[in-house]
Amino acid sequence: MKLLGRFGDAGLFVPPLAVLLGLALPPLAHAGELALVPCVALLLAMSIGLAEPGRVQAREIPPVLLIVLTNLLVTPLAVLLLAKGLGVPLASGWLVLAAACPAAGGAALVASLLGLPVRPLLLAQLLCFAALPLTAPLVAALLLEGVTIAPGALFLRVLLMVALPALAGLLLRQALGRARRLEYARSLRGLGVLALAGIGLAVAAGLTRLELSPGQWTDALLGLGVASAAGAMIGWMAARRRPELARGFALAGAVRNVSLLWSATLGLSPPEGQLVMMLGTLWTLLLPALLGLRQGLLLRAGAFMMLCLLL
Repeated sequence: MKLLGRFGDAGLFVPPLAVLLGLALPPLAHAGELALVPCVALLLAMSIGLAEPGRVQAREIPPVLLIVLTNLLVTPLAVLLLAKGLGVPLASGWLVLAAACPAAGGAALVASLLGLPVRPLLLAQLLCFAALPLTAPLVAALLLEGVTIAPGALFLRVLLMVALPALAGLLLRQALGRARRLEYARSLRGLGVLALAGIGLAVAAGLTRLELSPGQWTDALLGLGVASAAGAMIGWMAARRRPELARGFALAGAVRNVSLLWSATLGLSPPEGQLVMMLGTLWTLLLPALLGLRQGLLLRAGAFMMLCLLL
């Protein structure tokens, strides 16, 4: 358990390192690919099993609902319009679905690194998980007209990927109780980091297997950049009346739990759709590490400057 706890302490950098390790060792990456669905399910179960939302106050409800609305419905519509305007025909439907994913746990992690309010992001994330089995098929049916993926199939897949881990998470909460949840939280976070490492390995395996043209890679990268920027901008604008929440809302819009949709659509998405899912997941894994590295460098620079002043 202590080893898991120490592993969890390095959680920011383990997933990107797992991607690099998977690129260097294809058999290991293949093992991670086989474990993708269990790893995503484990992460969701951990999110619910370890969550400590406390009593929700009335003043917290509007901003949380606003994050849910902008993440699951408003951003996909904006991304669809932008993708059509920029002419990204092959990947645009999958970009819209990626933009309809909940905020990733990495968004809350980055918010904590930056000293931003975390509680609204955590509450919104839990609510998004509950709503996703309904909103994702709705986006597929109304915005994408059922062309990208059959809404019924998406509903069943997402429902299974959310409901079963959520049930496991609730059972975990009940079995441990609050005292033991706090006692084992560090070790259980380490288990979650292992799951993230498995997802990183799956990304490495998938990206090396795809046979796509440079133009399709460009479309996916450009589209994901636009989707992330659009999500961040919409989140920022949605919080214009609550300036203290603006940066947190922007993070929630920019960093999405695409791995959940990726695992739910295995076998249903074409290669260009898989590319969008994998690159979106990679972005979610990389951003916390990059910001954590930046914060560490800033702290070291500040300490160096203070030392110079003292000397």
